[in-house]
Amino acid sequence: MFFLILTLSSVALSESMSTSCMCSKILLPVCGSDGKTYNNKCLMECAGVSLAYDGECSSKTGCACPLHINPVCGTDQKTYDNECLLNCTGYLKAHNGECETQKVCACPFILLPVCGKDGKTYDNECLMNCQSVEKEHDGECKKAELFAPVEPVCMCNSMYFPVCGSDGVTYANECLMHCHKAEFVNEGPCESTPAPSCHCPHIYNPVCGADNVTYDNTCLMACNNVKEGYPGACKS
Repeated sequence: MFFLILTLSSVALSESMSTSCMCSKILLPVCGSDGKTYNNKCLMECAGVSLAYDGECSSKTGCACPLHINPVCGTDQKTYDNECLLNCTGYLKAHNGECETQKVCACPFILLPVCGKDGKTYDNECLMNCQSVEKEHDGECKKAELFAPVEPVCMCNSMYFPVCGSDGVTYANECLMHCHKAEFVNEGPCESTPAPSCHCPHIYNPVCGADNVTYDNTCLMACNNVKEGYPGACKS
């Protein structure tokens, strides 16, 4: 009888210990496979949940993605658990599998700018060599003087998950927003925008809107708050 009580006490103690984890208060958010954001990986594992991906869980509406793990690397150099989660951001797939981690180089904190052949300015030659870039010349890279603004070439897909940028412009997705160097304000169109001003991909895939107007693609149609009539140019 005494042995049985001792055994039950040991089980209760082990269960109590498993539910109280000694985790630090470091804030390194991770998204668990249960769709919840945890302050760090330790707290997530303490809850018996596996890792979905680093960072906070996406709150995007319209992105119902499976929880299976099939890593892909996006053009933003972030690893996503599956291609569906990547598509929700608007970024394109760089390759299957996890992204390669950046090199960690022991370089001095010396400011001797050099211009690399990739057109980027590095604080010193060591940091440039660390990225396997050849030197173009000493000093900062010279910025080309342009007489008119040039639309950036964005490696983004045509998914329409509108977001509002800090420049007051509604973008078709988060990738296009970052490409135009705007910060995230909120999901959905900008409320203060009096007229539709959307940055949509330059893709010609005509669609006929419910207003009987032909739009170059679904993004431009949705930007004008028009529902789709049918694919292709309007028959009129």
